[in-house]
Amino acid sequence: MADSGLWLKAQSPMSTEHEEVDLVGRITSILRRVGTFWLSRPYYQQVTLVLVILLAKNAFDIELRNIQEAYLPGVQEFPTAVGYFSGSYGQVVIAAALGIITTTQWVILHVVLIAIALTTAFWLVGRRDAPTRSFLILALAAATATPSLFVSIGKYDVITYLGAVILALSRSLPSATLGALIMASGNPEQSIVASFALLVLSFAGEFRDLRKRAVAAILVTTLTWLLVQVWFNVSDMNVSRIDLLPDYLAESLSRVFAYPGVAIWSWIGAGWLIVAIVVIAAKRKSRKWLLLSLVIVPSVVTVATADGARVFGLVVLPAFLLAALWVSRVSTASKTGKMEIAGFAVTSVVVLPSGSAFSPWLFSQIQGALQGLLGSW
Repeated sequence: MADSGLWLKAQSPMSTEHEEVDLVGRITSILRRVGTFWLSRPYYQQVTLVLVILLAKNAFDIELRNIQEAYLPGVQEFPTAVGYFSGSYGQVVIAAALGIITTTQWVILHVVLIAIALTTAFWLVGRRDAPTRSFLILALAAATATPSLFVSIGKYDVITYLGAVILALSRSLPSATLGALIMASGNPEQSIVASFALLVLSFAGEFRDLRKRAVAAILVTTLTWLLVQVWFNVSDMNVSRIDLLPDYLAESLSRVFAYPGVAIWSWIGAGWLIVAIVVIAAKRKSRKWLLLSLVIVPSVVTVATADGARVFGLVVLPAFLLAALWVSRVSTASKTGKMEIAGFAVTSVVVLPSGSAFSPWLFSQIQGALQGLLGSW
């Protein structure tokens, strides 16, 4: 072991001489090259590369049963609430206004909504300076809420996602409040928890300027939930999402206890590395608030609802994006250090598994091609 890093002695089969290999140096050199490539790309190329990564690594799935048995009937009965899913009134109002009546129309609508949500997210990230957006777009790709959009096509999550990124990345309080309202129209209960996680984050000294934003989000999402409960009562609908929690709690706990590593990793995947960086970068007295906001609060809700990465990713998204934005601003690394950090972040997003229960689209395509090729022999 040398002072400058990790060294190995490699002996040639034809020689007795030893060659020292600086593994740390080689690894950092590779990361530096990857980081240099990433940071030198114009933003539109970074967006394209992130989309390619998301499309290659993640699966696609349509909420066919829910669309046919719950969502479309809910639209047909609107303005009467017919189930707990009616609380996600954002998609119901849009579908009713557009006269959506078939499964195909519903899927097309949600594909368009996904495109709008991602375009909005990339636009809000792109308004930042080049070094900040280069890191923030990787955080957006690492957040499990982003790939979850592709495995729940037709679900109300896309509206919650759209509101969450507006809440987190808008520069003005009115815009952030509008984001909270959109988020609540997707899922009022999740939105309350997401706003609470953001409020907890604001108790850390580094994030105190977020307090007004978090309070506004709490007020808007709570008021939305109360109005939804009034609507449910008027419609004589007595079932809410909260009533369903006992039915799924045992299943969720057994899954976490049986496969803790897989379950916990899947909640946010490569985003855990960003969470770790933020916690390390913050002052010691702030770390408890960061852990509560980015880990404990979303974990409790995720275990209670048995929805895994879907719930964790959406609940933590506003706080996670703002934490990533903060750490990208306060980083005082040298130019070389920033290249290495960027290279590490890019490599993590590309290589580390997303934790999805579905086979990635690219894997499925390769598997199908190989099966066809081998089957013809």
